[in-house]
Amino acid sequence: MTGDNRQSLPIITALITAMAPHAPGLPLWINLWCLGFWGYMLLRMKTNWPIPGRILCHTLTLLGILGLLATFQAQIGGDAFVGLLALMAAIKPFEMPTHRHRMITILLTYFIIITSLFRSDSLFILVYMLFSVFVTTTALIRINTPAGNIRQSARLAFLIQAGAFPMVLLLFLVFPRLPGSLVGLQDQTTALSGFSDRLSPGSVSKLIQDNTPAFRVEFQGTIPSAEQLYWRGVVFNTFDGRTWESIPSRHSPARPVDRDNPAETIGYTLVTPPVFSRRLMALDRPVKGPSWSRISEDNRLVSLKKIVQKTAYHAESILPDKLGKWPVPVRQKPLPILISEEIPNPGTRQLALALGKNAATAEEKASALLAHFGQGQFTYSTRPPRLGKAPVDEFLLRTKTGYCEHYASAFAYMMNTLGVPARVVGGYLGGELNPFANYLIVRKAYAHAWAEYLDPQNGWVRVDPTLAVSPDRAFVHPDGSVARTQKTALSVFHKTRYMMDALNLKWETWFTGYSFAEQKNLLNLLGLARTGGNAGTLLALLTALSLTLFFILLAMAMKFKNTPKDPVARAYDLFLKKMARAGIGPAQGQGPMSFFQACMDNRPELAADIQTVMDLYVDLRYKRKTDVSTRAFTHSIRQLNPGRNHRKKDAK
Repeated sequence: MTGDNRQSLPIITALITAMAPHAPGLPLWINLWCLGFWGYMLLRMKTNWPIPGRILCHTLTLLGILGLLATFQAQIGGDAFVGLLALMAAIKPFEMPTHRHRMITILLTYFIIITSLFRSDSLFILVYMLFSVFVTTTALIRINTPAGNIRQSARLAFLIQAGAFPMVLLLFLVFPRLPGSLVGLQDQTTALSGFSDRLSPGSVSKLIQDNTPAFRVEFQGTIPSAEQLYWRGVVFNTFDGRTWESIPSRHSPARPVDRDNPAETIGYTLVTPPVFSRRLMALDRPVKGPSWSRISEDNRLVSLKKIVQKTAYHAESILPDKLGKWPVPVRQKPLPILISEEIPNPGTRQLALALGKNAATAEEKASALLAHFGQGQFTYSTRPPRLGKAPVDEFLLRTKTGYCEHYASAFAYMMNTLGVPARVVGGYLGGELNPFANYLIVRKAYAHAWAEYLDPQNGWVRVDPTLAVSPDRAFVHPDGSVARTQKTALSVFHKTRYMMDALNLKWETWFTGYSFAEQKNLLNLLGLARTGGNAGTLLALLTALSLTLFFILLAMAMKFKNTPKDPVARAYDLFLKKMARAGIGPAQGQGPMSFFQACMDNRPELAADIQTVMDLYVDLRYKRKTDVSTRAFTHSIRQLNPGRNHRKKDAK
């Protein structure tokens, strides 16, 4: 392998390692772009293919940027930024003729590693980042010491990282905390909880492809049954014939639900990732939230500030009966439901009026509509057909195939047509019990939409039209998994997955949830939060100790680096150890040849074996015969046993 190849291979390896966590989130063409160019450079090590010239590199760079703009357009976020870095990293190995260019590529690789925190700051991604830093540092050492071997470079990289760890830990504990994620960076396009303020046909069914957790929740008592796990997030109260929108109340946030006759509540702690909005998920229907939240007039739990970091909060809810009625009716003035009079769904209006002509009360009208869904040959599908300009008419009268948002939207629209205020609620249905930590995992794939209508006697009543068509939806998630709230027998795969999820949650709760308040408590415990000279002295002492440990390990690493051991030297060290155990050691300043002769004089019975070792050593060190195998030299020393031969001689 030539010198250029010896330095290109570790750099490309570091680039591939750094980009691996980003591959699932990048467009396919960018992944193929990187693999193609890196593969060309790897094949070039065997084929000596030419390196593309400067004009071709500039042309490829321009094409890559144009492709990036066409892919992301105006959506400038973390994915677009990482995509740009990937394009640069793919072409950069073509431009490494000098040491300066190779160092720039290594620095680019370190920057790519940091961007892994755009996607996640979980335990697993942080462990992988440490591994990626190790690979990149090994490449950095390799290109600066081409005479060494890869094993020496790896050991030095490990010692450097080990020496830096105390300083990193100290800075994490005492450096002033910043709001946001671990590094204050989080891609807002990938951290949303799944729902927006608009709901149109097909918008919820798209979420079933995302199996990542939306949030996790731990109950303080008995976990409710699967059909009670309705997680309320957003209320849609405006409909234009195709799209429902959520228009927040212009009134001040309401106080918790009036409970003159308090019903039994259920408490739970919910852990949510950054959602970059004020929306908080809560079990339907919430009656109490954290001190920094309010319950709005449409019975949503709303934060007073945007959730920009992983947050855990405690809430309480009351559960409805089997008919969707709450023990304590809402005594607030209902928000208006705005239905456009120009909605192009005349067939739906006629159908609603026909179904509800014999119904007098809101409950009777709701029952008539649900009976139509249950007996009208409707089909529940996670892949509903596309709908045109009159989506409700097409769904009810032609396709009769839809997902939860189709049924909830049609029901709410028909109830409003019959003079009963109704709205659509978006959230999640179900949960997946982690038996190792006794909490529920609610994934984005469990997204669900249902409806509510206003009953003068019972307040807002929950209705899930989807269950009239597919009753199993409350027990089986759209991805096919079972909504489990009790411990059951699990396969090895599921046990491993749940154990890893529980471990990661513990890590995130402590590590990424290390807030300013927790830092202040720690500093108080260490005496660093007090005013005066003691705090500064203690902090300076901790910093000095960390720096001292770092430089000691670095000095050890540099000493190891300056005394490289090739295979011949390692074999000769083994010879010295064996002779030392037999009581024979070299004099001060004595060279190998003189020591070989001294060993033969002291142990004449081993003279032939030692002579063979000496001849091989001379051939390898001085004559530099390439046809002499280092393996034979090592083997001859390993076979030598001066202690055993000496005992045999004494026995004779």
